[in-house]
Amino acid sequence: MTINKINKIIFSLLLLMLHSILYAEPLRARLEWAHVVELRAFESGIVEKVNVLEGQHVKQGELLLALDPRDYTIAVRAAAARVKEAQAKHDKAQREHGWESELYDRGLISDNELQDAKVTLLQAESEMEAAQAGLAKAQLGLERSVLKAPFDGVIVAVRAWQGQVVLKTLQKEALIALAQGRKMVARARVSADRVDEYRSGQAARVNIENQWRDGVVYRIGAVSEGILESGIAYAVDTLIELKEDEVMRPGQFCLVEISQKMRKEIK
Repeated sequence: MTINKINKIIFSLLLLMLHSILYAEPLRARLEWAHVVELRAFESGIVEKVNVLEGQHVKQGELLLALDPRDYTIAVRAAAARVKEAQAKHDKAQREHGWESELYDRGLISDNELQDAKVTLLQAESEMEAAQAGLAKAQLGLERSVLKAPFDGVIVAVRAWQGQVVLKTLQKEALIALAQGRKMVARARVSADRVDEYRSGQAARVNIENQWRDGVVYRIGAVSEGILESGIAYAVDTLIELKEDEVMRPGQFCLVEISQKMRKEIK
């Protein structure tokens, strides 16, 4: 046996020893969504259209669902009319206050008459501000009559249909559930006597379909995830980022190796 072959064998053995030092025994895990946001309607109304289906990938800002906008459009027009009326009253009160001030400077009216003009102007300003606030509220209602994607993601549940009546105070279930599409966790179940070995931020790697990818321990569960042969189980989640246009499904089985030495910052 040559010296080069001996060196290669020694090097391979050192790598195996280093791996056993850095990483604990692999944990069986399965993929889950890292974050799921449940979207509910801010306003009451009738669903006019639903633009998405379960499993569909969406971009941030994409329209997911819209209520019938007619009530909200009418409310905006009525509020805009009240603003015009209040503006006209304010302009009139401002002109009258200017005239009264000029007459007062000439000594033609009393202090009380000038104060009355000031009060009328203040009331007109208050009414105009209230009308503008009403218009802003009506516009917000119109804006909130639609649901848009808050980030790039995957639709994981759709519980709304065209013609469905939505009451904002009586929504037991979200209309649409959206998962963050580029981040998933490999969830392993660890017995209570071992869970304290892990900490958020530990470097890890996940084997999915015989390919390893870097990750980081994201969450240590505080609530029981069932029972193992060795006792009560707790979740240990390892966060991974998916590549562009990569598709993975919750429930896929994988292996997780968690570093015993290194720590990484969770992003």
